Amino acid sequence: MADVGPELQLGALRAAADDRLAGQPQVTEADLIAECRAGARAHGVLQGGRADIAAISEYGERALRIGDEITRAGFDVQTVRLSGPALDEPVSRDQLHTRAADLAAACRRAGVGSASLTALRPAALAELQPSDVAEVLAEHPSLFTSVVVADGAEVDHAAAAFSGAVIRELASRDRDANFRFAAIANLGANAPLFPGSFSDGGAAGVSVALQSAGALLARARAAKPGDIAEAARLTQRCLQGQLGPLQDVLVPSCERHGLLFHGVDPSPACAPDAGIAEFLETVGGIRFGSPGTVATCAAVTTGIRSVGRPTVGYAGLMLPVLEDRVLARSWQEGRIDADSVIAYSSVCGAGLDTIPLPGSTQEHEVVAMIMDMAALSARWRKPLSARLMLAPVGSDPHRTKFRAPQVVNIDYPTA
Repeated sequence: MADVGPELQLGALRAAADDRLAGQPQVTEADLIAECRAGARAHGVLQGGRADIAAISEYGERALRIGDEITRAGFDVQTVRLSGPALDEPVSRDQLHTRAADLAAACRRAGVGSASLTALRPAALAELQPSDVAEVLAEHPSLFTSVVVADGAEVDHAAAAFSGAVIRELASRDRDANFRFAAIANLGANAPLFPGSFSDGGAAGVSVALQSAGALLARARAAKPGDIAEAARLTQRCLQGQLGPLQDVLVPSCERHGLLFHGVDPSPACAPDAGIAEFLETVGGIRFGSPGTVATCAAVTTGIRSVGRPTVGYAGLMLPVLEDRVLARSWQEGRIDADSVIAYSSVCGAGLDTIPLPGSTQEHEVVAMIMDMAALSARWRKPLSARLMLAPVGSDPHRTKFRAPQVVNIDYPTA
């Protein structure tokens, strides 16, 4: 296997009210991902399928020190996470299991809460069965992983079918495990958001994302924008106001600790008490799922992509159905479905995120959803992903029953 290195990530940040931020928009929710990889390939913290636990712990300590400095500047760091590089050569079941066990052990030693094991490119799947990937995630609840189903204009049908089978396997083992797996398309390295995150295997660095739905909603309620164009400007100003103070602290901190700053993913992530859909309803004067939803998503995406900073990841509007109360209610009431979310993805970065599927959903239907996402990504060369929350066979056909605290359980819509 290639000589590669991991990335460490610091989780969600919450800004305290302090004088340094006076007169600027409050950074009410932000997600800082500090990804730390080996400074050179020769460091080899992941070599030959084995993880160098001591080396990963050393990078974890650097990330934690950065987190401490950010905390002293007025932010709360909630989690530390780690991402390994993508694999593009065949990997065996035993190698995958060994790498997963080593990485989980390194996380425990370093005090890292969770990790993205890898992104499996199509060539890496040659010696694997879907059950091998599902087994790793079931055995290691702290690990996430993904499969690459499109790169450039090409969709890999076999990888999509493999992903669908993984989703079915995961549903049979642990009803919450699909929260930690995604099929990804045209997503670049160093993206901070899980579960699609993976490193480039190069020098260690930091990426940042914002849990900014709450700040956007507060700004929209106060400003009451009168048209779609103003919605785009409001989004841009709010995100720039959040990223500026954070980057002012983060960049010099990275330099002090010998880490690169890779950039930001300005996609506004949801917080437990504030979802992105309520902001869209407020800023667009719509009911989510009604006419005007696509136009509002497009305007907000324009604002997100005009923040003017080095960007990584999706850099677009995210619509995680089961992590957002308004989206979850819209799904339950039948106002949105997988087809409409794919339609919104044509103008934003949504993909199919935390889509609720009853246990009676056939595997070929799961694969078809992944293929739709991958086809859209390939057509427009844009990063998208599919995280499909399939319930176990024989489970309640009327209601989701996921245990993850960030998931909103709903009744399945009736035909």
